[in-house]
Amino acid sequence: MELSKKLLFTEEEFGYNSILNGTSIKGSYSTMQFVLRLRDDVRAALNNDEQEYEYERIQATSTSIHENIHWWQHVGSNFGFMFSLAYPAFAHISMQNFENIINQGLLHKSIIKFDEQYYAKNGIADILDINNILNNYYDFENFKSFTLDNKNIKVLNENKRFFLNIGHCFHTFWSSIIETIAQTIDQDYKFLPAINDWVENFILLEKNKSIGFFVGTPTHISPIGIKAIFEGQAMYNQMQYLTVTLNKHLTYSDFEKSGLIYGIYAEAFDLFLDITKLERPENLLDSIIGLFLLVCDLSINPNNGFPLEIYDYKEFITKNDPGIRFTKICSSIAENSSMYIQKIKYYSKDEYVKLSKELSEKIGCVCPYESISAVLNWGKEKEVAKILSEETECKFSEENLPIRLMFSKYFRFQEDKQKYPNVFCWFGFHSTTENPNVDFEIVDSLFKKHHALIIDDYNGEIKATIFENIENENIMNTFNLFYAYNILYDLTLKWVSEEGEFRYDYKWLAGDRAETFIPTIKANFKRQFGIEIETINLL
Repeated sequence: MELSKKLLFTEEEFGYNSILNGTSIKGSYSTMQFVLRLRDDVRAALNNDEQEYEYERIQATSTSIHENIHWWQHVGSNFGFMFSLAYPAFAHISMQNFENIINQGLLHKSIIKFDEQYYAKNGIADILDINNILNNYYDFENFKSFTLDNKNIKVLNENKRFFLNIGHCFHTFWSSIIETIAQTIDQDYKFLPAINDWVENFILLEKNKSIGFFVGTPTHISPIGIKAIFEGQAMYNQMQYLTVTLNKHLTYSDFEKSGLIYGIYAEAFDLFLDITKLERPENLLDSIIGLFLLVCDLSINPNNGFPLEIYDYKEFITKNDPGIRFTKICSSIAENSSMYIQKIKYYSKDEYVKLSKELSEKIGCVCPYESISAVLNWGKEKEVAKILSEETECKFSEENLPIRLMFSKYFRFQEDKQKYPNVFCWFGFHSTTENPNVDFEIVDSLFKKHHALIIDDYNGEIKATIFENIENENIMNTFNLFYAYNILYDLTLKWVSEEGEFRYDYKWLAGDRAETFIPTIKANFKRQFGIEIETINLL
């Protein structure tokens, strides 16, 4: 049975996107909308349980698995979880500055254009709150740009006003994310990393001209970034799933001919082979593929500053940037690649734990699997226990609801990853009733338990996933409040960076009904900022 091109193509998006119907994309996950989308024909194949359509259903399921892995990357990995909090963290750390410019009557959109005009006229940028907002904005955007693809450093260096060095961006991003989390679960920093104690150490790095931490510094970079790692991890899991469920004789060449392996989907694996000097296997169940997927898993789970305290300031960038971690781990494997591929034979938990520890220590890092226990210890704290109780019923306190929701899902993921790390690392391999390591019922229950929270429907609107033993009313209330917050975050960013009128382009959220939401969106904006959105001067 040949692979069906029409049921397999996927895409991950790090911004907003349009509805998939009418495009060549069969599935997508949007990192900032938190939406898993499937094209109608893929969804129809998933829902068709007739025996004669089994092959189509398996291939459609592989697309669904691919996109759910993107959700897991963003809610379950240390780096992805922090990346997902970028919007609320920017709004959180900048809120006092927004209140101040409102009180000063500096109501201009975009703030970037106002700053450019003010600077051109006066030759100086001396409005503190405007500076703070823009510094935060550019630090976040520069951090995301660099980690998505390290090669973007060339463009970042051209911004002489708002780019100091990538070390500053990393410090700002890490401390801002942790501060945002702390305001929800640990305001006294009893168990989260103590970010106020970091400042002197980062100042010292600049003073000592440590690489990456001073103006004009050279910077360690990787040929790839987080986007290529995410896509490689999802795609090669998808192909392993197709191999174990559809046809164990499928070859790498078969997948190439189907059009699955190209561009960014192959980028991480090609680099892995290039550095390790391993030969490309024809069978997707080969240990070389398993080793590659383990490297992806380790790369996206740094812990030098979260969830652990910083244990290496000088190498804060290299120990936390996924692309650099990826290349360093591959280089370690290259020292004795034949030995390492022998250490993955059964895709077992024991193999995962031992090899994760060995490879992490080779690059001077604490093993991510071992740091899971630090996260789980937070569950003993009163505020964390309260949030986990809210998660059980999907009935969250409204204050900082997106943070509470995302943190609870991150925590629950760590609980199950500690028990079944091999399942989440090699999900495609384990998704079969012939699984030798873990009962398929457990694997299936993990997939359902950690399914993406938000999906689209046949009409293009998005909706909350319904989970067993949770009241639909609670799910819908959480869904509505979550997106009310996210629209506020989006409007805040538009105020900073988008010229002209505010665009209420939320058709992706509610289809044709989006227009009817505008009065509520404006009311929420006024409730948050104390002003009518129309009072902001458009530049």
